Amino acid sequence: MSTWVYMMSASRGLALATRLERLTGEEATCCVPKYHELAAEVAGSPRFPKELKRLRALADPNRLLAVAMLRRRDQLCACEIQAATHLTHATVSHHMSVLEDAGLVTAHRQGKWIFYRLVANTEVSIP
Repeated sequence: MSTWVYMMSASRGLALATRLERLTGEEATCCVPKYHELAAEVAGSPRFPKELKRLRALADPNRLLAVAMLRRRDQLCACEIQAATHLTHATVSHHMSVLEDAGLVTAHRQGKWIFYRLVANTEVSIP
């Protein structure tokens, strides 16, 4: 997974400071570095990469639908998710793999069937 990096060129930082000064009527060059520090602190949090991965996994409508369905059922077979989403088996498998990798669902095989369950405490938190 790529690391989230916050970068702003010096000219963009100056333009931002100018806009903030215009909006607030106060000198903004002193507060812009504080916001850079705050962004670096948040992005550097140990929880940030995990929560980012989970939120990205939920950003797809089909994956969010699968998670929402799993919240209403104890478990679902891949074919049930396929029927609900009108996706191919391969696409459902890919989406569920993304959710599994993000720590949101677990999979177990029973013969030829793969069943998915939500991981306990799947709440996404903001770091």
